[in-house]
Amino acid sequence: MPYVDADGAPLRVIELNQAPQDGHYFQLMRTIGFREHAGPEESESNPTYWAPAHRPSDDPGPGNRTDLASVPWIFWAFIASYGRQSAPAILHDHQSEVARSLPPREALRARREDDRIFRVGLRQQKVPLLRSWLMWVFVAYERYFAHAPVRFTLLALQSLAGGAAVYLAVALGLGQPLWLLLLLAPAVASLAWGTEAPLVIWGSYGIAVLAPLMVLQAVALVPFLVLEILVRELIDRPFIDHTPDTQFGPFARARR
Repeated sequence: MPYVDADGAPLRVIELNQAPQDGHYFQLMRTIGFREHAGPEESESNPTYWAPAHRPSDDPGPGNRTDLASVPWIFWAFIASYGRQSAPAILHDHQSEVARSLPPREALRARREDDRIFRVGLRQQKVPLLRSWLMWVFVAYERYFAHAPVRFTLLALQSLAGGAAVYLAVALGLGQPLWLLLLLAPAVASLAWGTEAPLVIWGSYGIAVLAPLMVLQAVALVPFLVLEILVRELIDRPFIDHTPDTQFGPFARARR
């Protein structure tokens, strides 16, 4: 029973409103909570983390809305913005907003625990292991981007270098197998980050695994996007206005 409703019962339904109706934000209409360990009641060792309902609004602003899992649409084929990850993402959005009001050092400390809860929640929602840990990597990097930009830059550069080392090891290893030992370089280098070493490890090897897949995904979408732009500009442009009306086809609008 990881996620609960406002009454503390097992969560069955997440009540959301899309607002505005043509946007990509949602409002949580009823409070939800997360309890890491199973049990009928919360305790000091097993607290309930709450995401309160948002204030109803036709055009909600930051802190009063959620975009569910913040995944760029071009990568939805790998990780969707909703699904089993919806409840963990909604709770994490709320916790991230709370952390933004804290001094940087305190915010980092709070977000480290919030990000862990996010990862645990994903696994308890039966999000696959690889996907849940990669999602954790993204939110953990965002933690540093928001509250420690310099450390974020160092993390990002080391992860990119680690991913490049993996590719270099594979390329050189085809001719001389000893070069495959270079595959260990990202893991060894991550030790310099102490308790954040797992983040650097997952970031480095995750980039190596995902980068070519994401490039293929982007390339596959390019022809469709080009076609969509051509159709919009050559056919649909005369009908794009703020007073939609019946259209008989791509070249004719109903008479008024």
